[in-house]
Amino acid sequence: MRSEAIFIVTCVTTLLLLATDINAFQGVNKKRLDKIFDSLSVEDKIYQMAQIDFSLLFEDEQIDQRKLEYYFGELGIGSLLVVPYRQNFYNASFYRSVMVAIQNVTKTYNRRVPVIAGIDSVHGANYYRDAAIFPQQLNIAATFNETNARVAGSFAARDTLKGGINWLFSPIIGLGSNPLWSRIYETFGEDPYVVGKFASELVNGIQSEGAAACGKHFVGYSHPKTGHDRSPSWIPRRHLYQYFVKPWQAVMENAKPLTVMESYTEYDGVPNIANYESLRSLLRFELGFDGLLVTDYQEIENLIGFHRVAANVDEAVKISLQETSVDMSMVPFNVDGWFQGVSKFINDYNKDRIDESVKRILQVKDSLGMFDADLEISPDITVVDTTGFDEAHAMATQSIILAKNKENVLPIKLDPKVKIHVTGPTSDSIKYQSGGWTVEWQGASTDELFSFGESVADAFKGSEWDVSTSCGVNILGDSDCDTQTDLSFNENALQNADYVVVCIGEENYTEKPGDIRDLKLPQGQIEYVKRVREVAMKAKIIVVFFGGRPRLLDSIPDNADAILIAFLPGPTAGRSILEIVNGSTNPSARLPITYPKYQDGGGVPYYSQVSDQCTKSVSGNPHEPLPHWIYSKCEVLYPFGHGLSYTTFTYSNLAISKNFIEYIPLSTDNKKSDSIVVTVDIQNTGNRMGDEICYFFIFDESRHVTPEYKRLIGFERVSLDVRQKKTISLVVSTDMLNYIGPHDDKHRILQMGQRFRVGVGAYTDCRNEDELCTEALLLDVEKGIEYIPSCEYACKSLDSKGCLSEQRMTIKQCYNLCKDSSSPNTNESGWGWNYVSCIESVLYNDRWPDANQCNTVNIMCRNVFAPNRSKSQITNVEETEEDIRRTILAAVLAGVFGTITIMYPFFKVELKKKSHQARDKSGIEFGLISQKENELI
Repeated sequence: MRSEAIFIVTCVTTLLLLATDINAFQGVNKKRLDKIFDSLSVEDKIYQMAQIDFSLLFEDEQIDQRKLEYYFGELGIGSLLVVPYRQNFYNASFYRSVMVAIQNVTKTYNRRVPVIAGIDSVHGANYYRDAAIFPQQLNIAATFNETNARVAGSFAARDTLKGGINWLFSPIIGLGSNPLWSRIYETFGEDPYVVGKFASELVNGIQSEGAAACGKHFVGYSHPKTGHDRSPSWIPRRHLYQYFVKPWQAVMENAKPLTVMESYTEYDGVPNIANYESLRSLLRFELGFDGLLVTDYQEIENLIGFHRVAANVDEAVKISLQETSVDMSMVPFNVDGWFQGVSKFINDYNKDRIDESVKRILQVKDSLGMFDADLEISPDITVVDTTGFDEAHAMATQSIILAKNKENVLPIKLDPKVKIHVTGPTSDSIKYQSGGWTVEWQGASTDELFSFGESVADAFKGSEWDVSTSCGVNILGDSDCDTQTDLSFNENALQNADYVVVCIGEENYTEKPGDIRDLKLPQGQIEYVKRVREVAMKAKIIVVFFGGRPRLLDSIPDNADAILIAFLPGPTAGRSILEIVNGSTNPSARLPITYPKYQDGGGVPYYSQVSDQCTKSVSGNPHEPLPHWIYSKCEVLYPFGHGLSYTTFTYSNLAISKNFIEYIPLSTDNKKSDSIVVTVDIQNTGNRMGDEICYFFIFDESRHVTPEYKRLIGFERVSLDVRQKKTISLVVSTDMLNYIGPHDDKHRILQMGQRFRVGVGAYTDCRNEDELCTEALLLDVEKGIEYIPSCEYACKSLDSKGCLSEQRMTIKQCYNLCKDSSSPNTNESGWGWNYVSCIESVLYNDRWPDANQCNTVNIMCRNVFAPNRSKSQITNVEETEEDIRRTILAAVLAGVFGTITIMYPFFKVELKKKSHQARDKSGIEFGLISQKENELI
């Protein structure tokens, strides 16, 4: 009887699971995909979910055909991670020949599915010899020109595809908000709005060429608590949704990447690779991503030795597949271990789980046309393209920020009589201009690997000036130089120079090997700039910083007349610096991050809470003894949006269309929520053409959750001739005013009666009196309508899953029903945030079959439609809660009875065979049978 009861429960569970309908896989040729999927064995499916490392294919520095046949023929591995093997720098022809050989093996072994290969083409095809290498993401963001992101993505995909590789692990969609982090330069900066816009354009650029983009790293990876890569991210849930999820929402809505990569980090104590909330609830259901989700490098294995969450391989595989929606393991333990782990999971838990992943993998391959045409060999293929080089150079030049220009020391006129000395550890280095992920993972080891580009020293030597060079110190600040320039400290040249260009910066790095514990630039470099200042007494000092994060400059700004923050523009940076210094290019870049002045991180990022304040002495002297009594905004070296030009711009005529904005909750007619139009005139008041970036910030006067000091809601890059004036406008909608409210830590709300100001310009501060700020504007709800945000979210969620149509109810009727259920005796209006959380846990959860979700909401949460219904709110709704329960019970019993009728004869014989064993075991367990009786039986 006990065994039969277990059998019945198992049947019910199976029926519920089988009722689940996976709708994520809508391929361009669904019939073909279904046929291919049905032809795959369990073993085929398991290996489709594995991505092996490029290095496994080599033997004695050569591609081994036997290994190709083993991995892609006999096993049918689904994907390849391409990285340079032993620091070899291959061209497109080599990569393509390998990929053609792999695809031919799959056909020889009658494999139905081609192999997809992925590569970190993150700033151009940076692992391809002769390809155009573009500026890093941080530089592209500094241009505040989204078109650059699309162009960079397009060229990266175009060149990568020439090698037969059609999957680019780009872009990073994280926020560069911790200056210590070794991957700041891989981000589009610290602002969620900017990151979302640029990442969307980069994805669109990649996928417009027929390649797959891969948004990474989901989610919160970019803000490690210590600043050390792969360290835990201590992000409050409210901040996660307010800031870190926002750019992902923008990318999902505006670009729809085919793939996403999860991250090395843990969020709220749970590694992302084991995190149901982040990789199922948030990614799949809230953001609606239905593409391929790949792990970061060996992350399933990292559950054992790094995160210490799993005890062994089997448990690691079980956790990752059961808790998350990951589809592919990037470099699993080994292929045998992967196969055994997934096989055990299938046998012990759920074989349907791998089906959903394999369908998504096939969908991506079909979207890329991999089932339509064979990859062909092309031994003479090349990625050398002067157009790409020109675009990369133009982008690099547009990305370099003029941070200081005392007494307009720049530009310098071209004159053979002008003596310029170029010095410093990064002055004669293409590799230090380019950073990590260039030629090699940690960056190029030598300049000889670059097929184009020039250092600052070489670029200046080719100019009309009288140029001399020296190294001065190496990249660590020591006296031993490591570049090709004159190794001596050229004191004579410094004393005679009219100008000295000192290039400082960082070594190449990325990820964990780039961890630092002190943001300060090496002391030797700081001292070198000071020494140059002392020796070159008559010269103007121009400092150029190359690096991937904002290193503290200490006394350098005091010893420099001009400062260029170049970050990592790429191989052509030498020529770009020359063009800015000689004035042929007017600098227009702006900081996409806040450049800190101190180690404590105060004022970083710029949208820190208004209560995040520092103190200063009454006199303003930071060296005055404590206590300091004056509370103030934390001082930074350069604020977000900072950047100078060789011309000047004047803002005037700031105007608004009206001083209030009305919100209409859940409008279903043609009437939409209100907006305000903000306009401002910008005029070029200098003597040369230039580009200005016009920023629009919101300053909340007060809010029920501590507001940011300010938040960006829009920007526009505008080119102006001398004396030219243009009017720039921005439509301020209610969507720009929402925030994560106090009663719930993930849903955005509007605060009726909230007052705010709009400020225009990078330096405008509406918390102090500023002429470029609007008057206080009012956000309110349309007269006669009550706004209850929890009601909005409840009705939107119910409507999205068809639960309202089942009740024959409109979303407006739902909202009114919720609003009318408010009680003065309750703390929450309407049905409340607890109800919202409950229904979302059911509706946005694949553990509840879609077919039963609406009824499950009524049972698990409560049936809000049954009590106190009025005909004015609900029409033609006849079922009561008891009716629903009876219907569900009848359906379940009917299903169980039918299943038992069909299946019971097959189990009856087996049950009889095991009856003695079962009785023995149960009897011993419960003390009903003595040991002697058991032996006799």
